[in-house]
Amino acid sequence: MGLGVLEDNKLPHVPGTVLLNDEAAHTESQTANLKHGTGKNSHIVLSPQPSDDPNDPLNWSLLKKEAIIWILCLGAMLNAATNGPFLNASYFAISQLINTDLTTTVMVSGYNILAAGCIGPFVCAFSRKYGKRPVFLVSTLFCIVGTAIGEAKASYKYLLAARIVQGFSTSAFESLIVAAVGDLFCVHQRGLRMSTINFILNSASSLASIICGQVYNDLGLLWLFHLFQIFLVIQFVLMFLFVPETTYRREAIYDTDIVKTETFEQIDKIDKAQEEHREHAIAVKELNEPSLQASHIPPKKTFVQELKVYNGIFSHDNIIKWVFGMFLTLLNPAGCYSIIVSGLLCAWYVGSAIILAGIFAGPPWSFDAAQIGYLGTGPFVGGMIGSLFVALAGDKVMKWMTIKNKGTYEPEFRLVFMLPCAVFCSFGMFFFGYTMAHGSSAILCAFCQGMMMVGVLIGVWSTMSYGLDAFRSQSNEMFVMNMLFKNFMFYGLSNFANNWVAAKGPEEIMFTFGGTTLAMCVLAIPVYIYGKKLRSWWTRHDLFVKFKMQATGPESHMG
Repeated sequence: MGLGVLEDNKLPHVPGTVLLNDEAAHTESQTANLKHGTGKNSHIVLSPQPSDDPNDPLNWSLLKKEAIIWILCLGAMLNAATNGPFLNASYFAISQLINTDLTTTVMVSGYNILAAGCIGPFVCAFSRKYGKRPVFLVSTLFCIVGTAIGEAKASYKYLLAARIVQGFSTSAFESLIVAAVGDLFCVHQRGLRMSTINFILNSASSLASIICGQVYNDLGLLWLFHLFQIFLVIQFVLMFLFVPETTYRREAIYDTDIVKTETFEQIDKIDKAQEEHREHAIAVKELNEPSLQASHIPPKKTFVQELKVYNGIFSHDNIIKWVFGMFLTLLNPAGCYSIIVSGLLCAWYVGSAIILAGIFAGPPWSFDAAQIGYLGTGPFVGGMIGSLFVALAGDKVMKWMTIKNKGTYEPEFRLVFMLPCAVFCSFGMFFFGYTMAHGSSAILCAFCQGMMMVGVLIGVWSTMSYGLDAFRSQSNEMFVMNMLFKNFMFYGLSNFANNWVAAKGPEEIMFTFGGTTLAMCVLAIPVYIYGKKLRSWWTRHDLFVKFKMQATGPESHMG
């Protein structure tokens, strides 16, 4: 038993479990020829192991990888974090502008969310078949077109059309960006990037409400779309120029975090053979025999070559199979836990944001759109605190637990953060509902929502990091399924949340959110204990393998 994680005796090696610290495991001789981290991480065995191909994203420079992540984060901030709550602070004012009732006005964003959910299966399928780059580019184009419609005229029909088309852009930036972290970074490097992405996808939406509320108050609805369009075009250009395809199919033995048997000796033999081949190629070159200079290692792509939108086919399976493939993840108990919990946490925060305009526009506050937007300061600061907490502590706790576990890392170690999630979420949700119901000061209400957001960010980071580390080979499907689940939850909440509050008050809805969150946090205990056994069971009964939907190995890569 590794720190409470029950061992499995069905497989020689359970995917997700990796030898991460060879000093703590006293296996330096066994792993001496494997690739390690640098500097203070020189004792960390890289997992997955980078291949010798310079086009392997794991071999790209840190600067290049960080630039890719930050440009994708800008895309996530615009296409997901801003797109969703774009009108949250101004619903009440917009309903008066277009002479429509509040619930109907809120529903324009409900259809935006519904569009994001409906496009999810196709995002998953096309990213599996053609890679992530074309999906990211097309997604941003949808947002640009939708925003152009919104710029044309301030009316309900134009607003509805704009929000629906904008919704088609959200899915990729809520799901594939997380899978891209797995493409670019090794296990011990993912925590910081995951915390950054979670902050942008969740807490940054509060900042969007603050800014959008002020813009609406000062410049009106059309200028809200005009300014948004400027940033979308800038982001599209940056992404086209500096975000190459990150999907890469390396030899399966290098994926030490998802294989069923240890492959250290095989990797060592391959590396030695490739080294001998390189030495032979150099010798041949010196003998000036060009016909014999071929190398198994392809040349590094140029900047212009990386601009290609189409990079070949990454899977030869029928695309219809991939459309429905993501639903298989719900039959994986541990993966389903990650999907449902992270989705619910996001949904409950969005639900709390949806009801703000209707509550605070009335007595005793009587706020305008800008003042309602300022309430987003609480969850924005709370999200920042939660993100900093997991950014600073996430990987450190994981490395510490790995040392205590004799150098072996288990993905379940990420779930220990569900404890602070339970504390902050329960306090924030229960007291946020109580303070609104009793007409407390807006500052106190925002503080409680901020406490809630601390817990939401920690919980989402914990479950999504666990899902990525435990089932990286199916991360596309998992995170698109997560996006689909939470967006349909968003749609449902936009349908009935305000009516619920009007009938029962804000206390009941927030208490419901808090109670279900606590239940999900408690469920993390058996998932932690039996997680390795669940991973083993899924590996032995993997429906992706049964239906021949796995995509691993360089033979899948055609471009």
